[in-house]
Amino acid sequence: MNHFKKFSLLLIALIALIGFSCSSSDGDSDPLVADTSIVLEVSEVNQKFEDLDNLTLAVLENSGLGARKTTTFAGDLCASTEISTNQEEKTIVIDFGDGCTSPNGVNRKGKIILTYSGALLIPGASIVTTFEGYEVNGFKIEGTRTITNTKLDIIQSMITLAVTIENGKVTFPEGGFVTVTSDQVREITLGNSGYEASITGTASGNSVSGDPYTATITDELKITQSCIESGVYNPISGLIEFTYKGVSMSLDYGTGDCDKSATITYPGGVKNITFD
Repeated sequence: MNHFKKFSLLLIALIALIGFSCSSSDGDSDPLVADTSIVLEVSEVNQKFEDLDNLTLAVLENSGLGARKTTTFAGDLCASTEISTNQEEKTIVIDFGDGCTSPNGVNRKGKIILTYSGALLIPGASIVTTFEGYEVNGFKIEGTRTITNTKLDIIQSMITLAVTIENGKVTFPEGGFVTVTSDQVREITLGNSGYEASITGTASGNSVSGDPYTATITDELKITQSCIESGVYNPISGLIEFTYKGVSMSLDYGTGDCDKSATITYPGGVKNITFD
């Protein structure tokens, strides 16, 4: 009987301890708070690379290495920009010097170096982009960006491109930087009024605070040449899902208007934003 009482008391004490531990743990754990700063940081990075994409296509077209020989790719280059081609080394250097301001009011400095295997129209051709002291409106761009033609559809006037960024880094004017590694597929459709791009893929890296993030395009992003060249460097539609500090959130670019607005949805709230 004494053994039974001791066992009962021990069992009660154990249950009480477990209950106390669970209660203490639940009481001490605060709900995760969404830090939406990563959405704005990554958006800044994406905008700088979209601007780069437009410049790259413009220079390739005007050098006879693009999808077609055309004069519709203005590229928003300032008058003092120097473009030099070395056909033996298969390189093109876009040199903005110590800084110049484009017709759209974008200030660029330094160099963009394009190394090509052949005309972008040819399946299998690749364009590798590197940088030398390159800055856009005070944002310093580093890394290696590779564009590869994986498919050509002449009937639909469409080119499918695999686009990767390795060791990407964008340093902000006020200090701090975001790193990025990305793997995308871009379908470029060429038309009389310019190109349109549909983009899918993933990205990851570290935020300004050094915390890791992932970004996945869950509804293809739409980019148009006309919007880019009007100064709207963000997509006009599409959805990106982010994971950051253990919280999931999304960035919705809308349904096709050429504007600088988007919506962030996160646990417990919705935020409308306007890009610079």
